[in-house]
Amino acid sequence: MTLRTLELTGTDPARWGEQHGEAFRDDIRALYAIRLGLTLEKTDLGDEASVLSLAAHHLPALRAFDEALFAELCGIARGAGLTPAHVVVLNHYTDLRDLTKRDLAALGLAPAADVATDVATDPGGCTAVFVDDGHERLLGQTWDMHGSAEPFAVLITVPQNPDDDGAPSKPKLSRAGVPEVGRTVLFSITGCLGMTGLSSWGNALTINNLNGVDAKVGVVWPAFVRKALRQRTARQALQLLRSTTVGSGRHYVFADDHDVFGVETSSTKTKVIFDGGRGPYVHTNHCVDAEMAPTARILPGSSTIARYEAMTKLVGQRAPATVRALFDSFSVVGLAPKPALPHDVTTCGALVMDLKRRVVMACEGIPGEGVAPLVIEVG
Repeated sequence: MTLRTLELTGTDPARWGEQHGEAFRDDIRALYAIRLGLTLEKTDLGDEASVLSLAAHHLPALRAFDEALFAELCGIARGAGLTPAHVVVLNHYTDLRDLTKRDLAALGLAPAADVATDVATDPGGCTAVFVDDGHERLLGQTWDMHGSAEPFAVLITVPQNPDDDGAPSKPKLSRAGVPEVGRTVLFSITGCLGMTGLSSWGNALTINNLNGVDAKVGVVWPAFVRKALRQRTARQALQLLRSTTVGSGRHYVFADDHDVFGVETSSTKTKVIFDGGRGPYVHTNHCVDAEMAPTARILPGSSTIARYEAMTKLVGQRAPATVRALFDSFSVVGLAPKPALPHDVTTCGALVMDLKRRVVMACEGIPGEGVAPLVIEVG
């Protein structure tokens, strides 16, 4: 299927959210229902009321983190006819499923829990690759998630709000003398603020989920993605991560025209494990740093080691030299859908970014030769 697109307009984040919610109202409600069901299946939280109560507890943290992104998330909820807590469940699913009844009790949202049920999360994730051969500078990832999420994939274009943190005091002018406020292109799903992307000023990031063992209430992670991409540089995005209260484990690659950082993080630790250089650099869904390894688990059935080894071998033999070559290379680690198991881990899409030319190449489903991707010039 062709990847859908959404271009937000104006300068009001609340209205951006309403545009998003109105455009995909039915999809957002359907995806919420899927992710609620999966959260109940994979945690001991028990019922929808408990999940929503825990989700709502994330809202003050989001508002304190970024008022504009809080307004945008609430706008998505209004546009879709849901509450902000519903939209938190949809956005923050991979971190919510790392929480338990014990966390509810600790927050005073449920009676004291003596024993926390062992949490069973998804054994899947994403494959991220950074390549710089001295001529080209590329960053990309697959998005591996419950296969039922694939129909909800969307590429979102967000204009830069002139009041954003890091915005230049004097916007760049086009040849015609018109202010260029910039924009960010995001791979996302309907109802989600964004998961990975590239800005027109050259700041890019990718993500890999890590199954954290020290999860807690933190900033809704797609909101962190958006604010990180709003920064002017990769180094500023890294600084933002170090000052943000995150909910659970994740690996990020932050890259721009000059710097690149691979960072493993949990709710209690953050460590840069790749700093500069041409790479290639590969990461999947386990901690490769010995110090960080105890903060996350590799679950039974996970393909993370196999994907890491396969992609490391491929790019080590011949690093992809073009955005299309990197896009095609991801077919090696693509996870095919299982019709009999619609919620099983599947490669639901991919985004590959050419940092020098400010171009993104994206698709729904598994990338590779024979797939016609969507190509957008970011700036």
